[in-house]
This record gives sequence, structure tokens and C-alpha cells, in this order.
Amino acid sequence: FTDEETRRLASSFRSGEMLNCPRCETPLDRRPVPPRRDVSYVRDRMWVTCAVCHHSAVLDRRQPE
Repeated sequence: FTDEETRRLASSFRSGEMLNCPRCETPLDRRPVPPRRDVSYVRDRMWVTCAVCHHSAVLDRRQPE
């Protein structure tokens, strides 16, 4: 996805809206991204993928600081 598409997806995700692929309008599959042990801070992330056009993005549940 482009940076703008990813920003729109992230905004929709944090608002709790339904996420559809910005390219083909297919509902996106969601998979939680578990925190890594080697990172000192915990991020709450979700990996979204499109089953049709195969684009993907990792979205933060909260706005990164």
C-alpha cells in the first residue's frame, strides 16, 4: 500500500471501522502481531492482508509517539 493508503487504514483501524482493501475493496484479513522479546517497549499491532490483491500493512492500535 502507499503511505497515504496505510495512513487511512490506520485511522480507520484505530476508530474501530471495518477495514477494506483500498485497492480492490475486499475485506482485509487481520492477524495480531505478537510483541518481540528483544524490544524493550510493547506495541499493540495488527497485520492486515488482502486475500485478493495480496497487499499488506502492519497497523498500530494506538498512534505511535
